Amino acid sequence: MKANNTQLSLVITTLALAINTSFSQSASAATLYSVLDLGVVSGIDTVDAIDVNDLGQVLGESGNIEDGPITFRTVPNRPINPATDIVEVRADDVTFSKDLNNSGQVVGIILGGSRTTSGFITEPNGLITTGLFPIQEVVAINNLGQAIGSSSFCISFDCRIRGSEPIRINPDGTTSSLFALDREAANGRLSGGAINDLGQVATSSYRSAPNSQINPETDDIGSLGGGGTSGLDINNLGQVVGSSTTTSGETRAFRTTANSAINLETDDLGTLGGNDSVANAINELGQVVGYSELANGDVRAFLFDENTMFDLNDLVAGDVDFTFTEAVGINESGQIAVNGFFGNDSQNSRAFLLTPVPEPTSMLGVLAFGAGAGILRRRAKRV
Repeated sequence: MKANNTQLSLVITTLALAINTSFSQSASAATLYSVLDLGVVSGIDTVDAIDVNDLGQVLGESGNIEDGPITFRTVPNRPINPATDIVEVRADDVTFSKDLNNSGQVVGIILGGSRTTSGFITEPNGLITTGLFPIQEVVAINNLGQAIGSSSFCISFDCRIRGSEPIRINPDGTTSSLFALDREAANGRLSGGAINDLGQVATSSYRSAPNSQINPETDDIGSLGGGGTSGLDINNLGQVVGSSTTTSGETRAFRTTANSAINLETDDLGTLGGNDSVANAINELGQVVGYSELANGDVRAFLFDENTMFDLNDLVAGDVDFTFTEAVGINESGQIAVNGFFGNDSQNSRAFLLTPVPEPTSMLGVLAFGAGAGILRRRAKRV
């Protein structure tokens, strides 16, 4: 009995050492990912992901210069199905989608035949049917259906000159000014951005309090020492990510701590060896994704986790024949929506969904159990 226990212990220890040796570098560095190629829409080569929600639905666009983009929203964790996943139905218009929430609502811009623009918000998992004029654009939506965008207003008496007022859009369709300024002073201040489930908004260099207007005097998060900051996403902790210029003129990805201004010492996420980087998205764990220059000037998708920036191309399980150039979204399961290309065909973008694979340490118990069971089976045969 004692001898058999020793044998079992030896096998488990040996397996542990083997697994730790084999996977030590990847396990200590970052999670590995499986890759789902989202495919194409009816022979159209260029496909770009825009975001991924917590269900694993990917929002994206597929198209070409001549015809314009076609918006798609996938079934969770599945490639594009052209028969079911196309969101738009207005054949004479061009749509540009911007964001997706967990209900499958899509927001964006409709460019009409007369070259006028209007924002849109779909019903949950619904289609793009009509614009919301005078709302010019809708750039982000949270999981409660609250959105942000901009609304057109007349500057000149004859309305030939129009302005763009940043607005908050409620689920019932009512709107309010996003800035604590008159609309002339707020004109044009919306620059992309995001809204979290507390109603906090990040745009340009500002982060609002929950469900509050932006006060430029108190809500400016600053910069990395240069003159410009673009907040691109905000999680429910109030952490903002985006890009900001440094004192030496580089553009760098940043991540603030919760509800704090940019800290020059701690919030610059660095690069993958080049000069510039941009953070596109953050989840509740503080994991950040975006893109960065390499030392040779090429651009690659990154994951920033555990205070380290990783090239996502180095975190793929198995041999691959594609290159990831930009990560655009990350959900609460750690799934990442990325864009890239196959082989050397860098002119035709393709979209992918990366899903974390089980950590090597989680495999240890399974393998050890299997080894132990094998010993016990052999012992039973001897009795």
